[in-house]
Amino acid sequence: IKPVYCTNLPTGSSPFLLIPGTMAADSKPQLKVKKEVIAKAVRALHQVVAKRTANANPLFEGATETMTLLFTLSTIPDKRKMRPVMIPLPNPMYNDKSEVCFLCKDPQKKYKELLLQKHPVPGVTKVIGIDKLRRNYKTIEAKRALADAFDLFLCDHNVAEMMPKLLGTIFYQKKHKVPVPVRLLADPTQNLERAIRGTPMRIPSGPCMGVKIGRCSMSEEELVANAISVIKGVITNVRDNPIQSISVQATDAPALPIWRRLAPPGGAVNLKKEFSDASSSAASDTGHSGASETEGTEYGELPSDAGDTISTRDTVSEPDSSMDTLSELDSEAGDVDVEASTDKANMPLIKGLLGKKRKRGGGAAEVGMKSASPKASPKASPKTAPKPAPKVAAPKTSPKVSPKVAPKETMPPPMKKANKGKK
Repeated sequence: IKPVYCTNLPTGSSPFLLIPGTMAADSKPQLKVKKEVIAKAVRALHQVVAKRTANANPLFEGATETMTLLFTLSTIPDKRKMRPVMIPLPNPMYNDKSEVCFLCKDPQKKYKELLLQKHPVPGVTKVIGIDKLRRNYKTIEAKRALADAFDLFLCDHNVAEMMPKLLGTIFYQKKHKVPVPVRLLADPTQNLERAIRGTPMRIPSGPCMGVKIGRCSMSEEELVANAISVIKGVITNVRDNPIQSISVQATDAPALPIWRRLAPPGGAVNLKKEFSDASSSAASDTGHSGASETEGTEYGELPSDAGDTISTRDTVSEPDSSMDTLSELDSEAGDVDVEASTDKANMPLIKGLLGKKRKRGGGAAEVGMKSASPKASPKASPKTAPKPAPKVAAPKTSPKVSPKVAPKETMPPPMKKANKGKK
């Protein structure tokens, strides 16, 4: 592959060629990115951010707007790494005026003396211990105020795994101020400056990885130089996972592609055709088709030998019509069903009733009469039931009638005498 150099670049820049680190015998395609393309994408994002922040508060000066390089990897990494890899930037995002907070383990007083008195680093203004962080920053409001008070957060590498639980979603999802772990030595100045002047590259749990290259308030030349340094650092650290595409994105802005790997020879793979071929080969091996014969036809139509289609609805309705015609022929011919013609007296329920009535002294004639006329109600008229008739004929006084009521009905004679006396 011949190297390709670019011309017509911004003032003060020089053409460059990006090649992956020392790979064995150029076994993989080399990655070449043009400065001109990067500069064009950065310029377009600058215009988008300037239009959006035209009416914003000038005190912020675009400090919250950042630019990020997005890398699409070929495969998903096996394991996500909590500790990032620091990539140095020629134009750092933080300077001596930036406020940096360091989160350390207990005791807090020991590390406060080390970082603020013995080996002071420009920018590091506050040191907070784990115990103090738990007690004073429990609520969401306190965590949000802490995140807004500092530009960058550093932490001791021994407590890096505790940070997600202590800081929560305010730092990791909303404010995007994840603490950068630093290894503290006898003289921690060098490691602290490297963390402040660099940008972290974290191995993600998915195929997309983002690395910050600077703030939108920085000039175009500075952002392009930072992008070149970041691309070189990422390629060096992901040699086993080739990069498929690279894009540039600002905060709340669309991503602009600057490089894309060429498609492999042979064209795109038709997954639909591959699936149908695989299903047909499996059907030939097993002797059954992969798809059902009724799939895709209205009402489940089945192909017949004559070429016509027979619907399942018709096949289900035909037995019903045949049964109707048979019942009509039987009724016309005068045939009688054998089961329907059996005597009802032989049924188990009738037999049980007959047995009970025999025990009570009921005659078989009465049962025969009732079985002969099944439609008659159990409360038959007095003509059909001769035994209840004499009971109705014999008048009986009500047992509840008191003995004083009868003499009251025979009281009229004394009243007539009283009337004659008055006259």
